[in-house]
Amino acid sequence: MAMNKLSMGAARSLSACIVRSQGVVAQVAKAAPAPALARAQAAPAEVAQARPMSVLAASKMVGAGCATIALAGVGAGLGVMFGSLINGAARNPNIAKQLVGYALLGFALTESIALFSLLVVFLILFA
Repeated sequence: MAMNKLSMGAARSLSACIVRSQGVVAQVAKAAPAPALARAQAAPAEVAQARPMSVLAASKMVGAGCATIALAGVGAGLGVMFGSLINGAARNPNIAKQLVGYALLGFALTESIALFSLLVVFLILFA
């Protein structure tokens, strides 16, 4: 069974700690690979620090995905808003220019929500 450098280093440091804790002064040059059960039970500092980084990266991706849900709401809001504009202009053509002004203001405010949600996504991923 091939062991990578990290697990070999962990096995060497673990065996060195055991030898030093028993009071035996010996130089452990080549430690035998630890059994799989002993490696799984003993979590050296190098291995313990590698796990949270992968969990952190995964949680960043999940958080960014959850933050992009707001973009679906923005898309639905824009569709409803411009659909209502067409409906209102068809019902009362005399105030169509006023309705377009309100629709453009609503479009700008709705798009600002999309930009804020993208800002949050980029802050989650890169900050």
